[in-house]
Amino acid sequence: MIRRGAGAAGILLVVALAFAVAAARHAQPAEVSPVTPAGAWNGVWIGAVIAALVVYVVALVVVRTGLAAVLVVAATVQLIPLAAPLLLSKDAYLYWSEARTVLVHHASPYRSTPGDFPADPSTRYVSEEWRNDAAPYSPTWEVLTLVPGAAAGTSHRHAAFAYKLFAVLGVLLTLGLVAWRTRNAAAVALLGWNPLVALHFGGGGHNDGWLMTLVLVGIAAGALARGGAAWSLAAAFKPVPLVLLPLDLAADRLRRPRRFWLGLVAAGIVILAVFGSLWGFGWVRSSLVGVHGASPLGGVHWLTEAGLTHHDAVAVGGLVFVAVYCALLVRAWRSGAAHLALAATTLCLTTSLLRPWYALWPLALAALEEDVVGAAAAVALSAYVLLGDALSL
Repeated sequence: MIRRGAGAAGILLVVALAFAVAAARHAQPAEVSPVTPAGAWNGVWIGAVIAALVVYVVALVVVRTGLAAVLVVAATVQLIPLAAPLLLSKDAYLYWSEARTVLVHHASPYRSTPGDFPADPSTRYVSEEWRNDAAPYSPTWEVLTLVPGAAAGTSHRHAAFAYKLFAVLGVLLTLGLVAWRTRNAAAVALLGWNPLVALHFGGGGHNDGWLMTLVLVGIAAGALARGGAAWSLAAAFKPVPLVLLPLDLAADRLRRPRRFWLGLVAAGIVILAVFGSLWGFGWVRSSLVGVHGASPLGGVHWLTEAGLTHHDAVAVGGLVFVAVYCALLVRAWRSGAAHLALAATTLCLTTSLLRPWYALWPLALAALEEDVVGAAAAVALSAYVLLGDALSL
């Protein structure tokens, strides 16, 4: 059974998110950040988001037992934002457009852009930032995105809901892996009770839940062939797993059996061969485009605010990350603990492009690792990006 204090926190969290969703329905538009609902609803939105964050932090202190009940609350928290309009981002429309490029126009998402199909019903909803760019994600996502894209048809409302639902499924799968692997109610609450995750996935429809599902399968499967294959599939989604894998390997001092390496290499060869022949190899370059972007939340931005040029700020951020990463690599080799959550948090804070939903990476990793320090860093990061992005204060 879940303890009384933790149960009260769960109820308060659900109520706070319900109020946030109700307020978001009065924002026009809601798919931008910050969300600014009309009239008094703006105060409700701000108060509800802050309250949800505070209750979440308190809950992490009091939740210790009651895995089944914590899972029920986590699922409720993640599903509530499905009742909201598309929140805080238009990325779901980009996914829809990418899917239609393949399904309807029979073109490569790496050779065509949304702007190449101006009459397509998805094009007008894609953010202008992406309208003339090829797909920024690698083939693993471009295959997954076909599922909600096919279900959405020609309706932007159906597309928004389909990708929100698909995003929640990815988060719940990640959460299920954490619960299965750790049997730890606190670890489940760390990820599943987080209001940022709920608002940006059930609300915003982002794809990183599926990315972390693959990464966590790779970690959990360990030395098995499917573990190696999962790492290759994850790396063919976004480049982040390429940063994490050496730490995971160092924790085992590279002592992985042949089947792991066969799974890793075989899956990589199949991905290159199949998608190279279907869509070309432009995705290798496209997947790295985001590295050159910039956002007002990243550490590079704060360094430029302090007076550095963008070039110098990127260099400083890179050096900081390399220094921390090398220290973590040595520690992983010596201690057997990979500290992937700390590496992911450092990557988020030192990059020039920090999107709020990236906070899912260290949250999921800290939950799986049951890493208290990593969890503290991940919670602090999620609070920072949630308040800095979602609210107009």
